[in-house]
Amino acid sequence: MSYSSRETGSGPIRHLPEIAFVCGITLLSFVWGVAAIEYRVFPYKQLVWIKAGFDAMGKLEDQELPYTVIRLGTEASDVDTAVTLGPAPDDQLILMTGGFHHRRDLCPTFGCLAYVMDRAGKVFHTWEVDPEALFPPERLADFSGKAQAENVYVQGLDMTDQGDLIVTFQARNMYPYHVGIARVSWSGAVDWVRPDHSHHWPTVTGDGTILTPAATVERAAKFVAATRVRTDCKLGSVFQEGVSIISPDGTQATTHFLDASVRASDMQGLAYAVRNDCDPYHVNAVVEVTPVLADTLEGVTAGDLLVSLRSSSSLVILDRDSGVIKYHYFGPMVAQHSPRILPDGTVLVFDNQGGQTTGSGTRILRVDLAERSARTVFPTAPDQAGGDLDAEVSGAVRESPDGRFMLISETINGRVIEVDMDTGEAVWIFKAISDLAPYLKEQGEDPDGPVYARLQTHGADYLSKADFARLSRH
Repeated sequence: MSYSSRETGSGPIRHLPEIAFVCGITLLSFVWGVAAIEYRVFPYKQLVWIKAGFDAMGKLEDQELPYTVIRLGTEASDVDTAVTLGPAPDDQLILMTGGFHHRRDLCPTFGCLAYVMDRAGKVFHTWEVDPEALFPPERLADFSGKAQAENVYVQGLDMTDQGDLIVTFQARNMYPYHVGIARVSWSGAVDWVRPDHSHHWPTVTGDGTILTPAATVERAAKFVAATRVRTDCKLGSVFQEGVSIISPDGTQATTHFLDASVRASDMQGLAYAVRNDCDPYHVNAVVEVTPVLADTLEGVTAGDLLVSLRSSSSLVILDRDSGVIKYHYFGPMVAQHSPRILPDGTVLVFDNQGGQTTGSGTRILRVDLAERSARTVFPTAPDQAGGDLDAEVSGAVRESPDGRFMLISETINGRVIEVDMDTGEAVWIFKAISDLAPYLKEQGEDPDGPVYARLQTHGADYLSKADFARLSRH
C-alpha cells in the first residue's frame, strides 16, 4: 500500500464507517436469527422450512440403480441361491416378496412383484405388474419431490384366500414416502389402487378385511399429543400415523390415528418418550388379536388390533371400533417390527436393536403379553448358521401354520432365514440375487453378460402346497 493512498483517504480507512455498519447489521441478523429459533418469532417458520429444504435435498438418493439393490458384483454366479441345513415343513412352499426389476429372467418386462418357490429354488408362479399402470402421474399428483413411478418400490404384501396379493408401496425421493396400497389378482390383473399413504406391511384377516399402517402429514403440530410440551420437530411437519381397516373391495372402513388414540386413552407419555417428534409413532405393523391371545388379557377382545410402534419401541392393542388403547407393552425391544401371534397366544417380534447378547442387537423375540415377559428364540449363539442376523432397520417374520417354524426376512441384507423354533436352529438360508443386466441395458449401458446383484428381501411367507394346487386351478 502506498503512503499517498493513506494520506488522501482513498484506502480502507476511508470505508471504516461503512464496514462498521455492515458488521453491525450482520451481528444483529445473527442475534435475531438465534432469537427466532429460540423463541419461535418471525422468521422462525421461514428458517425452519429453509432448513427442511436443505435436509430434503441432502437426502435425495442416487437413482442410477433400483432402490432395492444392495450391491452389484455379488459373489454369486446365479440368481437366487439357497442352502438347506435341516428338515423344514415339506407341505409348505414359500411366497417370496419381490419387486420391480427382481428376477427379470422370470418376469422379463418389469420384474416379479412376488413369486412362489420351493426351497430348491424352483419357481411355480409369478406376478408381474407395470409400475406405470399402478402409479400413473395423476395418482402421484399430491406428492412432492421426484414423484414418478420409477421411484416407487414394493414394501410388503399379504395374500387373500383367493390368491390375490395385497401390496403396500413406499418411495424414495418423494414426499411423503408412504405411497399406498393395491390389490393384484392371482393372474396379475390390478383390481384396485389406493394412493392413500398406506405403508409398511399389510395383513389380510380371515374374512378378507385388510389391515395396514396409515399416515398423514400434519404441518402445524405445535404440541405433543394433549400436553403443553412443544413439539421439537425442526422440519415443521409431523408424520401422524395410525392403522386403516379396508374392505376387500378397497373401500376404507376406518382409520385410527395414534395421536387420537393416545389422547382418548390418556397415554401422552407414549408420544413424549420418543427420539423424533417428527415421527412420534412410526406404525410398522398391525395384526388382528386372536381368541387365544384375547383370553389371556383382561378387557381385550378377539378382533382388536395389535400394533407395533417403532418410535417408542412398544406394542399396543387398540379397540377395533374406537381406537382406544387397551394394552401397552415395552421393555426388551428396540425399534422392532412385525409382531406375529402364534397359535398358543405368544407373539413373535422382529427386534431390530434390543439384543444384548447378539453381535448386532438384532434378534427374534417370543413375547408373552399376559406375563409381560420375553425370551430370545433366534439367534442363540453368534457362531450358529444365521447367527450374524443384522437389521438395524426393517425386517419381517412369518410363522408356519403350526407355529413351529418361522421365516425371517433380513431386508437390508437380502436374506431369508428359516428357523425351527423347537431347536432354535436355521434349516434354510436364502439369498435374494437377480441379474440386473436387462435394467442396465435400458439405462444405455452394455454389460458383457449377467450382472448379479444382491437385492433387499421385503418378506417371505408360507403357502401350503394344498392351497397352491387349489389356486392354480383358477
